Amino acid sequence: MACRTRNVFIALAFICGIYVIAKQPIMDYDVLNRIRNTIRNEDGIEILYKVGGWHNFNTTFFIESSGIGYLNDRYACSVEAAARLQHPLPVILYMTGIRKEAIARYNPWTKNFTNLKLVKVDPGILFKNTSFERLYLDVKGQATDLTEHISDMMRVFLLKHYGGLYLDTDTVLLKNTSSLGSFLLYKLVNGIMKFESNHFLVNEIYHTLAQKKYNNRSWDGLGFLTILDITKKYCKLSLQKGNFDEAGKNCNLTFLRTETFLPIKWEEWRDGLFIQSFKKLEDFRPDVMKNAYGIHFNNHLTSNIPIVRKKGQIHEMIAEQYCPLVYSTLPKFY
Repeated sequence: MACRTRNVFIALAFICGIYVIAKQPIMDYDVLNRIRNTIRNEDGIEILYKVGGWHNFNTTFFIESSGIGYLNDRYACSVEAAARLQHPLPVILYMTGIRKEAIARYNPWTKNFTNLKLVKVDPGILFKNTSFERLYLDVKGQATDLTEHISDMMRVFLLKHYGGLYLDTDTVLLKNTSSLGSFLLYKLVNGIMKFESNHFLVNEIYHTLAQKKYNNRSWDGLGFLTILDITKKYCKLSLQKGNFDEAGKNCNLTFLRTETFLPIKWEEWRDGLFIQSFKKLEDFRPDVMKNAYGIHFNNHLTSNIPIVRKKGQIHEMIAEQYCPLVYSTLPKFY
């Protein structure tokens, strides 16, 4: 167990440099005005008082909302890959919990990723005195899927106020995305999307969620279903007609083909692709590796399937190339 814990900490090393925490409520009307760059010290750990100018349209960000205090090896790989490919543009990992001893012990690793920040966020503080406070209290008091629904709220809140590219932690980037403007995918998932701050569509999503009556039996009620309703209403999107170009013009964004970030259908992960072996990465769907900006590993289907080093599974081969620091610390099974 001690060995496993050590491996988890080592995998975390590259992301554990600067620990960010918001001590005061962030108000809807002056979120940007409250940002400070005051750096102080707490328990021997450098803390950036607020996220400052780091989070903007060019920022890639992830959210870990379970509160467990660390990332597993697969998620750590996703963050490292983004930090490498997006450099020098900022990459931020927001966490609702973090083990301080991990940060203190592995601070030196972050010298490899000067564009990477770790931000600790208390959702109760983040949403206090904002339009999301009522919904947050409802979610906290009633949710059966608390982790997912807090994450749904946080990503919309951050996109509205700061913009940027949001990625689920089970998405590994394969290319730099700086050339992409605001976008949604043809398949209207809320796990991969990019917006300018206060883009009118994300504003509508935000205000719709703020007024929403929370239903704890709807797993996707704060995510896909809301985005679908808003894009149909304001972009005049018809999934039956597939009028994505027209809808994009209506909403001043681009609808990207689903395979841009989801080149593998979830049915293929379910049916065993995750455990197949390949001699080299180039043998795995050359069209995917050439054209896709990222690959989504559908954690809810693959998280319980072990990855064995040197077996040639697709995640292991991608990890070796795209997140070599994390890969170098991986145990035989991860």
